[in-house]
Amino acid sequence: MKSRDVREQAVIRHLRMITRTIQAQSRMVERTCGLSSAQLWMLQEIAVTPGIKVSELATTLAIHRSTCSNMLDKLEDKALVYRDRSKTDQRTVHLFPTDEGKKLLSATPAPPQETLSRGLQKLSQQQLLTLEKGLQDLIHCLYFDDKTSLPEKPARRADRLHATAIDENQH
Repeated sequence: MKSRDVREQAVIRHLRMITRTIQAQSRMVERTCGLSSAQLWMLQEIAVTPGIKVSELATTLAIHRSTCSNMLDKLEDKALVYRDRSKTDQRTVHLFPTDEGKKLLSATPAPPQETLSRGLQKLSQQQLLTLEKGLQDLIHCLYFDDKTSLPEKPARRADRLHATAIDENQH
């Protein structure tokens, strides 16, 4: 096997290991507390930032606001969070964990996103930058080089700003 083929296979194997680890952690979280890992992550973010707005939460979780609202409905139905409409601006909603939500968080393992974050924190700044650049390049290839594998996805403004900041740091 050629050196490049060996490297490609190693990368695929590593990505599978990461994926399996996250999936296993997600299944364990769901069995333990009855929430999906995404719901648990959302609850955790609300607990860490009481009073966070829906739009801010959606940005933090990198999801669309309508998806965020749907997930919030489920957490609210389980009495884990509550929404408080601003007195001065009725369009603004602040989110808070309930006592039941706080209790659940104290008895639940960390969501997979937190486990992944802890692993990334152990990397040096250079390792993190190299990983970020490599993943960005791979995602770009997946989205733009083979139009049959993934639907074309326009770059989000935040992604464009982030890419610009990285380019500026490299010069």
